Amino acid sequence: MSSDDQTSGVPWTSRSDAVAKRIEDRISEQNLPAGHHLGTKESLRQEFNVAVATVNEAVRLLSSRGTIEVRPGIGGGLFVARPTLVVRLGRKMLELSGESVSVADSLDIRDGLEPLVIRDATKHRTESDIADLRKILEQMSAAGDAAQYLKANWQLHRRMAEISPNLILRNLYLGLLDFVSSRVSAVTTETALNGDGVEVHRDLVDAIESGSRKRAETMAARHARLTASRR
Repeated sequence: MSSDDQTSGVPWTSRSDAVAKRIEDRISEQNLPAGHHLGTKESLRQEFNVAVATVNEAVRLLSSRGTIEVRPGIGGGLFVARPTLVVRLGRKMLELSGESVSVADSLDIRDGLEPLVIRDATKHRTESDIADLRKILEQMSAAGDAAQYLKANWQLHRRMAEISPNLILRNLYLGLLDFVSSRVSAVTTETALNGDGVEVHRDLVDAIESGSRKRAETMAARHARLTASRR
């Protein structure tokens, strides 16, 4: 583990998110074309001074979003991916101006997709997926302020969506989530830390782990009520 990871005290998911964001920004700002060589996991690990696990998670995130592709073997490494149609469709949300689409409208559509995301997560989850979700739950529970709680909340929903094998659902949902999270940076401390948000999300993860569609649908409805109460 790097000295940065050992001493920062920042949750590993936050570090991997930050690394993924910096790589995405580099691709966007430099207008890097599909097929551009970004380096290797080891070169990126050294560049960002993070642990192997952190760069591996960042690469997983970027691969699941269709941002990069990993090529093995000699001459391999990490390359800018050629976006598929469904990835481009999801990213269109990020290109809309604030005048074209409101956060409230985006939340309505995201909430409409949420039961489908939860259904797919329940059907396709693996032990590794559940382990990741529980790590993020720990971050939500340990959040010292509203901003930390909200960041972990976004990450939990993002990780749930990444379980779905449905590319259209996954990319539309993640596009909406990225759009909303980029514009909603804080919630009130009372709402985030003193409510039952952690409990609801913990029960939701329990339902996903159970594999019971009926239980997951019940928790999806409970989560929807929680979300509606905080608008």
